[in-house]
Amino acid sequence: MMLKQKRLLVANLIAPLLITLVFGTTSSAQTPKTGRNGRRPPTPAARRAVVLTTDCGADMDDQWTLAQLALAPELELRGVVTTHAPSLAAPAADTAARVSKEVFDHLPLKTRPPIIAGSSVPLTDKTRALDNRGVQFLLEQSRIHSPARRLAVLVTGAATDVASALLIEPHFADRVEIIAMGFEGWPVGDDPWNVKNDVRAWQVLLESRAPITVGDAAVTKRDLLIGRRQAHELFAEHGLPGRYLADLHTAWLDKEAELCQKVTGSPDTWPVWDQVTVAYLLGLTRGKIYPRPALRDDMRFTHPARTEATKRKAATITWITAIQSDALWKHFKQVMSNKK
Repeated sequence: MMLKQKRLLVANLIAPLLITLVFGTTSSAQTPKTGRNGRRPPTPAARRAVVLTTDCGADMDDQWTLAQLALAPELELRGVVTTHAPSLAAPAADTAARVSKEVFDHLPLKTRPPIIAGSSVPLTDKTRALDNRGVQFLLEQSRIHSPARRLAVLVTGAATDVASALLIEPHFADRVEIIAMGFEGWPVGDDPWNVKNDVRAWQVLLESRAPITVGDAAVTKRDLLIGRRQAHELFAEHGLPGRYLADLHTAWLDKEAELCQKVTGSPDTWPVWDQVTVAYLLGLTRGKIYPRPALRDDMRFTHPARTEATKRKAATITWITAIQSDALWKHFKQVMSNKK
């Protein structure tokens, strides 16, 4: 072999070694880092994407629910779609949007999820959608999701906009999971508030193929009852934001003493109904799966015959039977210190 060829061969052999010594191995950027114990650090859990639909301002529970959702590090609140209730000043959805903004004004948030006013009136026909910016927001947010990774859509007011999204785009049902506070209890159904405000919308939801979980009045009244003193103790260490939330509860008790007495047996206690939806997202509930019923115009359920239910295995509903309230309130206290 000629001297020139030998020198070229040696150079080709040495060059990769020099590059490795100077710059490190070319595969090191793809090698996972390890901790002191030689193990890979845990991958941060992906936050659950959520859109809240709410009649914020109709009751104090809406504000508490919105606050905990906005501050929870486990959850990614993509936005708020406001809806209607008889007690909200017209246009109702715009009033609920203003109250939602007021909640954000009192929280230590670095960024704010968008608030979009939805429908201020219920459906007049369960086959005809009421399209609006809130409905389009729901559809847009759902489109990056799939049956394997569903968008959580919380229904804590009238279900008008969620029903409209299902009517406009039936595949919306394949990309979302609906979690709702509503109905008096299982197996009867019935409802004095959220469902009553748009019965046709709930008929659309129950006739869809979207997964549905419900926390009813019975379980929330039992497990989410908060007294005047407890509300202030819950937020005592959290300055102005805590005082704002506690005062909402106090103001409700003072304003609706007769209703509180009728519902709970005391003028000084009230259930924070809507927070059952937050508890579910945090894994703090237990429930049972039933064949999905149909909803009559009088808000009572019609249950499928057993043979029919067997044929329609996919048509089920999850009914929450218990809420870990102590863990839920502990979580709420902790996230009040967060700046998200």
